[in-house]
Amino acid sequence: MDDATRTAPQNTESNDGTGPDDTAPRNLTRERWEANAEYWVKIIRERRDRYRTELTDGAMLDAVGPCAGLRILDAGCGEGYLSRELASRGADVTGVDLAQGLIDAADAHPPVEGGSVSYLRASVDELPFGDDEFDLVVCNHLFSHLRDPKDAIGEFARVLKSGGRLVVLTLHPCFYVENSEHGAMTSVPADRYFRPRGIDQRFLVDGLRSPAEITSWLRPLEYYSGTLRDAGFVIADLREPHPSAERLRDDPWWREGFPTAIFILIIAELR
Repeated sequence: MDDATRTAPQNTESNDGTGPDDTAPRNLTRERWEANAEYWVKIIRERRDRYRTELTDGAMLDAVGPCAGLRILDAGCGEGYLSRELASRGADVTGVDLAQGLIDAADAHPPVEGGSVSYLRASVDELPFGDDEFDLVVCNHLFSHLRDPKDAIGEFARVLKSGGRLVVLTLHPCFYVENSEHGAMTSVPADRYFRPRGIDQRFLVDGLRSPAEITSWLRPLEYYSGTLRDAGFVIADLREPHPSAERLRDDPWWREGFPTAIFILIIAELR
């Protein structure tokens, strides 16, 4: 699954730090992503999401670095585009996602040359793998769709080998607010920043609106650092992918769509 980083004008953010999924069962989130599966396959395969194609994909691949021979878990793989790219670079990749529609789309894609890639439907909170199986876990636009990523982080620590890495690209919790992609620069008040907050929205990418609404969850940076630490990780690097000054100057789309920091990338090592 992917981050809801293209907001619709009618988005609402809960005032009490909880969204409608706060007490909903996990299958509600799955149902919403199943409803959006065909939409996301179209967006990704037609390369309509400029945030990904011109910014965050490159940031993720740069953070991963050379990966030939590595066994990689693509957690929240969606329709599999990052898994395929990593496999084309020589990695042996396993992609997991909660939505069967996205896994079916990934399986149906023609194979790539290089390493290997396989997919299965699974929750990142309960991974169907043994301990110490992977060299690297990547989470590309996943964390903001986990109401609480603590269990997933624990599972990543379990399936990673000692010294393995976790690379996470997600919405920036310090600055991301409703309608950030439409030029909003409202700051996040402290009484909302330091507790979970949910933003309910439909995706709006390149003029196409998603069938189902999604909740994006954000938590303060200290939550992510503390949860990673408690699971045995050490943060090795923290990056904030952003367009160049020249792109912001020359491209009106980026000037409107990137009014403040929207993304954060964390590289953590398991000790």
